[in-house]
Amino acid sequence: MMKKNWKLYLTALFGIAVFCFWGYVWPEVILARESFQLFLYQDDYLMERLAFPDGMARYVGEFLVQFFRFVTLGALLSAILLVAIQQLFGVLLKRVLPAVSEKILFPVSFLPSVVLCYLLCDLDFSMTLPVGLLFTLVLILLLPHRKMPAFIVSCLLVPIGYWLAGPIIVLLPLYHLRMLSIPRERIAVVAQTSGMGLLLLACIIFSSYFVPYSLENIFKGLDYQMIQRGKFGTDEEMVYDRLLRMKDWNEIVRRSNEQEPQSLACKNVVRLAKYYLKQISGDELKENLLHTYEVLTSGMAAMMMSDVYLHMGFPNISQRAAFEVLESTCLLYTSDAADE
Repeated sequence: MMKKNWKLYLTALFGIAVFCFWGYVWPEVILARESFQLFLYQDDYLMERLAFPDGMARYVGEFLVQFFRFVTLGALLSAILLVAIQQLFGVLLKRVLPAVSEKILFPVSFLPSVVLCYLLCDLDFSMTLPVGLLFTLVLILLLPHRKMPAFIVSCLLVPIGYWLAGPIIVLLPLYHLRMLSIPRERIAVVAQTSGMGLLLLACIIFSSYFVPYSLENIFKGLDYQMIQRGKFGTDEEMVYDRLLRMKDWNEIVRRSNEQEPQSLACKNVVRLAKYYLKQISGDELKENLLHTYEVLTSGMAAMMMSDVYLHMGFPNISQRAAFEVLESTCLLYTSDAADE
């Protein structure tokens, strides 16, 4: 029974591993993704996304991220998404390499999902990338089996898929290279694949005249990776932000005793925790509070300080710090356009 259903067990094990990783090992990333996003159920918001390449993938990715406010649900959605990519990629591998044993192909099918899981540990990579890959795999698997109808449909799907999912649609032309195994078809396959590649290149260049982004950013996907990398904050700040939300004052102090935090915002969170544990007085908390503008070094730092100021009874400064978070999040997507 085990030998017969080994693929099912391996897939389930992978899904559980991904869920546990995001839910228990690295939940800070799940919370941070939701914190730096505002999803709106409005027609204008949808049309704004669809006005750019990879817009639909970005919209769906942001739709999923709004549920990351709950770590368990965010971890579950991430696991479902990565398992779906693994399953679709496994079906695609069997089509491309039918002569290769399934005992080899099935473990290989986990590779894209594992790589994506690794990339998503970095907040600079958005959920647009896995969603775009999922869209692309679905489009590839929906192609007709016959060579000429598949080529015609692919020529139609390349520009459509590029606008919906971004440059990851390049996998669709590459899929046709599987026909190179047939000697008499090689010249035609190379010509057709090259034609689709040129069509995609033309779409990318053409789109650069309509969107306020550099050609370099369009080539690598407008929302696959943030333009201003590292603006969200450090891993240390993500950990302390989660503990601050949970009001786990003992854990905050314990961590700071094991290793003194480097971030100024984290140091202020430690002071707040010590105050609640009655290790320092209110006057000591205020005396040691670092200057506002020196602390707001990243979006995560501003978010933490907004909570700290609110705990201290300074709502105006708290609102100002929260406003800085909102502004910095918007600038992550617009600064490159302003540089053009």
